[in-house]
Amino acid sequence: MVLDARKLKDALLLAFVVGLLLTGGEPKAVNALPGFSDHTGPTEMNVSELERLDSGCREAVSGYARSSVSGGTYSQVTFVETGDPDADLSAWVERTSPPGADLSTFRVHVESSGNATGRNESNRSCEAGVQYRLEVTTAGGSPEGVLPDAHGIRILWLENGEYAGCSGSYTGPLRSGCSQLRPQDGGPDRTWANATA
Repeated sequence: MVLDARKLKDALLLAFVVGLLLTGGEPKAVNALPGFSDHTGPTEMNVSELERLDSGCREAVSGYARSSVSGGTYSQVTFVETGDPDADLSAWVERTSPPGADLSTFRVHVESSGNATGRNESNRSCEAGVQYRLEVTTAGGSPEGVLPDAHGIRILWLENGEYAGCSGSYTGPLRSGCSQLRPQDGGPDRTWANATA
């Protein structure tokens, strides 16, 4: 039995009306229907590795820096000025966007603690610090559905509370907003963990 065009059109119209009734007519409620999704960025981010590569004067140890992304893993190699080449490093992540947001935003903090006042004379003439490699891994978020949906991630990298970089990726009309966070583009000189925008 072959459906004619009129019956097919009526069936599609009926399916649309039933879907509209099931979702209550709310625009985001279409995501509750089978096959549709409100694709979001990741819901979690964790520090998976923090490795101390070298320490000393910036000119001597920071010969390279890099960052990369691979399947939800973000890594970067960089130098942090600590005032003490023996400073300890710690890293932690905080989520700054609400659950279910299309653009998931995170802050990655690298903090140093050492004896900057007890430096020896050889370190007074240079920017003493630590070259390190940091890797963070994302998880969670809702999967893609039939219809394309805007989603993304933005990571603000902070070293001792100071802006150290921004990474972002997004789809659709979203903008990651990294430029508004850079001090050289008019952003704040310091980003506080409890700040509101």
